[in-house]
Formats: sequence, C-alpha cells, structure tokens
Amino acid sequence: MRVATPETWYETKALDDGVTHIWEPYIKPFYRCNIWHIRGRDRDVLLDSGMGVVSLRARVAALAERPLLAVASHTHFDHIGSHHEFAERAVHRAEADILAAPSRDSSTANAACNTMNGVTPSACASSTNRWCTSAGTSSDAR
Repeated sequence: MRVATPETWYETKALDDGVTHIWEPYIKPFYRCNIWHIRGRDRDVLLDSGMGVVSLRARVAALAERPLLAVASHTHFDHIGSHHEFAERAVHRAEADILAAPSRDSSTANAACNTMNGVTPSACASSTNRWCTSAGTSSDAR
C-alpha cells in the first residue's frame, strides 16, 4: 500500500505538443478529475485543478515556470480545488460567482457527501478518507 504524501499527491504524464495530463492518484476514481496543462507560446493554460488537498502549483513545477491561466470546465469541488493558487482564473460567466467564492453547496461538495452512504456534510468534511483511495495507482479519471 502506498502512503499519500504531498510529494506523491500528483502524478503527471507528458503527452504530445506540450500537453501534460495531471491527476491525483489518491482520490477515488469517481471523484478524480483530469487536470490538463497546455504549454502555449506566451503563457500556459491549466484546465481544471483537482480537489485542492495538496498545493498543485507547489507540487507540479511546470505550473510555476510561466504566466498561466487557470480555466475551470465547471465549478464542481473536484475541478476547482486549487484554482485559488493562480492569479488569473476563468470560467463560464454563469459560474463566475461560484468560482469567486465557492461554498460546499455551490460546488456540489455537500451533494456528493450526501450520496456516500447517507453521510451528513459535517461528518463528510471531517473525514477526507471518504474521497481517497489507498492504492493511488490508477490514472483513470472522469
């Protein structure tokens, strides 16, 4: 069994043309999002930022090398967790207020908690292991 540490929280896979797939292997696959880093000519783009359990910017060095726009595909909790780490952020205008000030309700975190064995939101918030897996090896994400 692998133990989750800040140093191992993220895994990356470089793909073609400056695209890198980033994921959080310790997050259960249902709650894990695909995070994409796309290297541009003048600046980079980050598409989604995961759960935010561990600093994405601090752990994935390429994200701190150049100016970067962090784009949220949508504002569910598992896609915007580390957006606050980036000065320049974007999302569809219909969800801009949520990205500016996310809450457990607006980011669907409470709804996700409620679907996990009837767990109350307060109990869910105090138990991060409900979101995590001990294996931490699969890059399958939704």
